Amino acid sequence: MAIPKKLTIGFMFFYLAVLIYLFLFLFVPEIQTAIIKSRQNLASITEGSNYIWALIISLIICFLGSASIGFPIPFPFVLFSLSNSIYLKYLNNGLILDEILKSSSFWFEIIGIALLGGLGSIIGEFTGYTVGYGAKKIAEETESDLLKNIDGFGKIILENKKRIPYYIFIFALTPLPDDILFLPLGMIKYPFWKAIVPGWFGKTITIMLYCMWPLLIALGLFATGGQSNDISSVITEALMLLITISVMFFIMIFDWNKYIDNRKRKKLEKSEV
Repeated sequence: MAIPKKLTIGFMFFYLAVLIYLFLFLFVPEIQTAIIKSRQNLASITEGSNYIWALIISLIICFLGSASIGFPIPFPFVLFSLSNSIYLKYLNNGLILDEILKSSSFWFEIIGIALLGGLGSIIGEFTGYTVGYGAKKIAEETESDLLKNIDGFGKIILENKKRIPYYIFIFALTPLPDDILFLPLGMIKYPFWKAIVPGWFGKTITIMLYCMWPLLIALGLFATGGQSNDISSVITEALMLLITISVMFFIMIFDWNKYIDNRKRKKLEKSEV
């Protein structure tokens, strides 16, 4: 399958955008300070009764991140900021790291953000599913190699329907781009309600890891006397975004229909031996 020029240009644009953002953050002090300050301003969100706003923001930002089709919105930085503000709140209340780890209220707040974020994420995937549902007819009526290729990826998923919930869980759990899975699920008309539970479960675990990142940094640097910082969070966020874009690009350019034909031919050759 010939790679569409516009697709390549689009992905290169996002690659460059992320790399330029990371370069400016690391080497331009004024920009680094502005980005870190904007993240730290979120700390007031979890103070007192305002925690409800942290839940609402988690739900909305994760919904928007999943509802975006084609390229992911870098929403992890918001989750990093929300969870870091919770961590700082407990530090400011006089608790040390060990006491925070043993605090049930701390984990209750972190899990609350993860659950709402997971729910928002799986609801947002319905956008990609709906587009795929309508793209099936378009793929049949046009000569779009890209849509036919995505349809081929869907056929591979459909080979064993019992495994589809596991595929959904794995895509939700990892940096794999969910759109590239839900588009073909829509094209093969797989019931969306069956995707909610495994998708929500996987998304919640992933978001939980995002939310735990400031804490993991603190644990990793605790022995050397270091402290959690926003710089490592921004770098990690950018790297995860680059990985996600790379995986999405590979899935979209790989000729799945040719792969299916080759696999069928090899099976036929084996059966004739």
